[in-house]
Formats: sequence, structure tokens, C-alpha cells
Amino acid sequence: MFRTCLLTILFVCASLGSAIAAPVTHVAVRVSSLGEAIPPLVEKRICASIETIGNHVFLGADDQAVLNRQDEYTRMVYDITDRVLIGYTVEHIELVPGPETMLSVQIRPWGSTIRRVHVRFDYGSLPTLGQEMAGRDLTGVSAFIENLLTGLPVDALDWANGTVKAVMETELETELPEFYPHIVITPGADTTVEVYFLPVLPVVRNVNVRVDAENLPKIIFLSTRKHMEDRYAGLNGLPVAFVRRHQRDVERDLQQHLNDQWVIKKYKLRVLPSLSVAENMDIHLKSETDFYDVRAQAYIDVSRDSDAYHDKEDNTVLRAHVGRKIGEHHELYTDVEFMPASVAWNFIPGYGYQPRKGTWMGYNFESQDDSHHLWLRQELGGRWSFRFNKDLTNHDEEAGLLYRLHEYVGLEYIVSGHDTWLRVIGYL
Repeated sequence: MFRTCLLTILFVCASLGSAIAAPVTHVAVRVSSLGEAIPPLVEKRICASIETIGNHVFLGADDQAVLNRQDEYTRMVYDITDRVLIGYTVEHIELVPGPETMLSVQIRPWGSTIRRVHVRFDYGSLPTLGQEMAGRDLTGVSAFIENLLTGLPVDALDWANGTVKAVMETELETELPEFYPHIVITPGADTTVEVYFLPVLPVVRNVNVRVDAENLPKIIFLSTRKHMEDRYAGLNGLPVAFVRRHQRDVERDLQQHLNDQWVIKKYKLRVLPSLSVAENMDIHLKSETDFYDVRAQAYIDVSRDSDAYHDKEDNTVLRAHVGRKIGEHHELYTDVEFMPASVAWNFIPGYGYQPRKGTWMGYNFESQDDSHHLWLRQELGGRWSFRFNKDLTNHDEEAGLLYRLHEYVGLEYIVSGHDTWLRVIGYL
């Protein structure tokens, strides 16, 4: 029985001993400041630094031993922390030993602190339009940077600089992912933060504006086209991904500026803009109207011979088309041709019908030889189109395959019942 009691006593003592003395497994840190409030990011960095010191000093140590030598450990942590936290003086440290040892550190900034932060974004040679678009993405970033630095001791930037820049870069890359930010911080009571943005390749190198005006002479759109080319040259140098992300913004801006153009207002046009975003960027402006169909062109027939109904001298022709639309599918029109070589005129009144998009057919009468014609015009996709003309009076036929080099020039290969030739067309 005595032996049993002795074993029980030894077991209880061992249990009490293990409860009283235990290794430190975790160090928790709480930081407060006298005077200036600590910026949140800097407070997090200070806590992490002190926690690193605490882990090095206390982890694995016997908490009872730490308690017995509390003053010595407190002075050790004080000395190390005071040297690490440049820009701050350690006022007081409270050490509470245990398996989870608590360090409460009170600090005070010394020297001057950052009172004002001036943020400047530098986009290099980026045109004004591109800078405005990028600036809208960065609306809240200046305030973020100011909150990050205001109240921080100027000397603390020696050790906090890397962390501060890393957080700034993360925020900038989130708001403007198509640019690389390079940050330069000039510390002082008035701290300056300069951010230099480098575009991520590929970038827009050319902006081409194309006007598709089937119902009005293209020449009246010259000023509109020039205005659009000048304005949207401001997209040059922007990353392709950035423009693609802002495509709807660019389209809205396009529509707004188009609506302000005199030709759009005067003729009550609908102009539908569309973008093809790439290194060589295309802006396509398609003009539509419910009332007018007015067009003009000049063409030269190359290698066309004379015949019973055509004089070789009249291979150069000026042609105007004036039409009045009736509903969505019908049109009454008059074409007027002028041959400068013979000073001759040809008046061609007619009727056109559009059964579906891209297909036109109709009838006309030519005054030059009193002939009646049926005709068909069909878009083939892209820049290609086909036309067919049946001369009912002279029992002749003519077919042409047209390729539009761009909106002002086209080439048409023509085959008739008695000849073949190439027509070079200029659209005015």
C-alpha cells in the first residue's frame, strides 16, 4: 500500500511539473503607437518583424525559465527591436510568458513623419487620349498611395521601402494590368511618389479609319474622316489588350463625336462604328439613311474597243446617282453620265428593289441609245461584288466582277457579249 501511495504522489508531482513548465510554441505581437497613428501596412510589417525576433528568442524555450528571467528577456527584445525599427523608438515592452507568449510593444515615431504625399503618373510618350483612358482606371490609386504612406516616419522608408513598393505594384497591376509600373519614392515630410508606366507588348501601331457611305458621296465625309483619324491616333502606343478591354468606351466615344459632325446632323444619317482591335487597328464607319441615295464616281475603261453602241473616246466617264428611297426595299433614281471626250450626256432613270441585305435588282432606261435594261448587283463578301446587266433593246449582256481596293478605289473586270476590259473606278 505504501508503494502504491508513493507512485501516486510521484505521478501527481510529474503532472504538476508538466503543467507548470511548458515550451513556448507561439509568439503573438500587439503594437501600439504614441503620437502619430501607424499606417496599416507598416503596422503589419512591424508586427511581422517583432514576431520574427520573438520566435528566434522564445520558441522552444521553457516558459517557466522565461518567467524567471523576464527582465533579461524583455531587455533583449527591447534592444533588438529598437535597432530594427528605424524611424521609431520603443517606449515600452510588456512580456507575458506562456506556451503562447504575448509581446505588447509600444512605439513612438522619432524625427519627421510623412505629412503629405504627391503622386505623379508618367505615361512617357503616350498620346493624350491614351493617358486619359489610363488615368480613369487609376482614379482611386492616388488616395490608396497617400493612405499607405501618410504618418510613416521618413527614416522608416529605409526598411519599409520594399514592402511599400510591392503593395503599390500589386494595386497598380490590378487596376492597370496592361502596363508595367516602375515606382520611385522620394522621402521627406512632403514625399513624392512617381510611377512610370511601360506598356505591355503588343501595342497599337496604326489606326486606320474607313468610311462606308453607300448613300452619300464619300467626298463630303473627308472632314469627318480627318477628324476621326486625328482623334484616334491617340490610341497609338496603347497595349492591344488595354484597348480591347476598353473597346466599348472607345465605341461610345466614337458615336458621341460622330453625332457632333455637321454632315451627320445635316443629312440625318445613322453612322454605325465598329472596331477591329489589333496592332494595325481598323475603325469602320458605316453610314445609313432612310431618305437619300446620292453617289458619285468616275471611271476609266482600259482596253475597251469601240462598237456599234460605244465610242472608244468615251472610255472616261463621270457618273452621278440620285435616288429617293421608298420604305426599306424600294428606290426611284436617276443616274447621269457625262463623257468629257465627246461632251455627251446619258440620263438613266430607273427603279431598284432590295429583296435582302447585299442583293439589289431593278430596271432602267438609257437616253443615249433609248435602251431598256434589267440589272442585278450582288455582294459576295469582303471586298468582292458581282453585277449583271441585260440590254433588252440591243440584245446584249454585260457581267462585272468588282474588287474594292479601299473605299475610294475599285477594280472591275467586265465581260460583255463582244468584248472584255478592265474598269478602274474612283468613288467620290
